[in-house]
Amino acid sequence: MNRHTMFRLFFRTTILWVSAGCHGLLDVSDPTHIGDDDIANAGGANARRLAVSASLGYLYSVVRDVAIITDEWTIDYPATNIASRDPDAQLDQRNSELFEAASYGDNHLGPLDKIFLQTSLAIPEVRAYTPDSLKDDFLAQIYAVRGYVVLQMAEDLCSGFPLNDVVENLAVYGGPLTTDSAVAFASAQLDSAIKYGHDSARVITLARVVKGRALLDQGKYSEANAVVASVPTTSVYLTEQSGPNIYMDTYWCIGCEMFGVGNREGGSGQPFVSANDPRVPLALLGPRNTDPNDTLYITTKGSSPNDRLMLASGVEARLIQAEVAAHTGAGWKPILDSLRTTVGLAPLNDPGNLYGRIDIVYSERAFWLYMTGRRLGDVRRLVKNYGRSPETVFPTGAYHGGDGGTYGTATSIPFILADQAPYNPNITSGCTNR
Repeated sequence: MNRHTMFRLFFRTTILWVSAGCHGLLDVSDPTHIGDDDIANAGGANARRLAVSASLGYLYSVVRDVAIITDEWTIDYPATNIASRDPDAQLDQRNSELFEAASYGDNHLGPLDKIFLQTSLAIPEVRAYTPDSLKDDFLAQIYAVRGYVVLQMAEDLCSGFPLNDVVENLAVYGGPLTTDSAVAFASAQLDSAIKYGHDSARVITLARVVKGRALLDQGKYSEANAVVASVPTTSVYLTEQSGPNIYMDTYWCIGCEMFGVGNREGGSGQPFVSANDPRVPLALLGPRNTDPNDTLYITTKGSSPNDRLMLASGVEARLIQAEVAAHTGAGWKPILDSLRTTVGLAPLNDPGNLYGRIDIVYSERAFWLYMTGRRLGDVRRLVKNYGRSPETVFPTGAYHGGDGGTYGTATSIPFILADQAPYNPNITSGCTNR
């Protein structure tokens, strides 16, 4: 059973479970039966909320996909061109070689879709049963996560992907979304999170920083600055799944020798190795399989199963403000220099023009936000908002590792049509714009 088959069963049986109960003799003869009345209380509502938080561990697979299609990771393994930027070949290779053992199908959309569905189930339960003293902050957290996953879809996936939802206990299969409409939808969820957020500083950080991301994507720079200005630099929102993160083992380090830190990947990538930057901690793996004269490194960032993924932070809030300030030429450098001093890095030089300042801002974002799933959204924004050629921000040319070949031309990750079409009548074609 593949990942999306499991999700479809979860989706359908959950809807049946929440919309219908057993009546008559079964109500009393089966002591193990759990019906609607059993969870129609504050404990049941909180269980829904906690299920959302627990599922955030799935995001490690999303982070890994982003690392592969951008310049964060290089892949060097005998007889494979897995890091090709041709999306169909790339994802076919990843599914067959990396995800088959885990029985996953649409490995990028699937985890995000699952979390989105869980937020849909949690919101009405929290509204109905959570005590007033907790209700607003619980709703803020759920809406913030909801906005996060939809924005991640918008930043990573090609246009045409759906949002499958639950409305009043009924399954609602979404139609194809454009990137802009998905960002707008995410932004509305984040508005709700900000409205409800009162007492939890970390939830407010998540809501405001992700909203800032959405506003950057929309080119609304002054609004982005305003929404993150109150976020403390020291604040952070980490995933909070309970216990060791089994998904870390499954997705982050499958044969770690395959996934090395990229170093000027494809000619246009960041120097994640040669910069010897403390924000990307390195561990020497050894000679490359394809070039014994070259070395391969892995990062120790997030390398423990007990580590948590950073969904938002005050540092990212400052990076958003620095990008906004770069447009005026004033204030961007002190923001970035202040952050750099915290890790012992020297001040930056001002290139004196917007093009160069944006280069620096996005380089700083690349290092501060390394392996957090932001990089694909960033390079796509460089293309859309700043007019950069895709071949200047995505890896291109001859591929160094594997069995050679060249990088493809994709600028987004395709969803898998074969996983969507059988049960969603609104999805009849794949990517409408890569």
